[in-house]
Amino acid sequence: MQKNPYIQDVLKSKLLRVVLQSKDLAQLGDFLVNFIYSTVRIAFRGKHGGVHVWDSCLRDAMEIANLRSVLGKRTKPDKVADAGEALVAYAYYTELMTLDEMIEFVEEILDYNRLSNRIEEKEMCTEVFATLFTKIYLLANKQSRFIHENN
Repeated sequence: MQKNPYIQDVLKSKLLRVVLQSKDLAQLGDFLVNFIYSTVRIAFRGKHGGVHVWDSCLRDAMEIANLRSVLGKRTKPDKVADAGEALVAYAYYTELMTLDEMIEFVEEILDYNRLSNRIEEKEMCTEVFATLFTKIYLLANKQSRFIHENN
């Protein structure tokens, strides 16, 4: 895969905070998160299954995945959601997980029965992305990709 020259420094960073705060990765991650979730929903519902993943789901997922604290207490909620998207983009661009692997992972843990109720779907979406964020973080830790900074 051709590497994007604008995000090379971020991708090489050993600090999780730098990755999570990358606006460029967040923009790429926004597309990837929506693509992953929509792909899984379309497989279940057909052509009308696409959706934009709610920022509130991503924000809450970062909290559940215990990654919210990396950003600092004063980080605005929309930036917390962006950080989750940046993490997905990081996993994709560094080949920590392929797009297919992320889609399959989400497909395995998604509860299709909860897609018919909007409130339940939002809760399930939060749980799914919390699990994906945790998996990405654990894979990165296993490969010693991040050093742990003291705040």
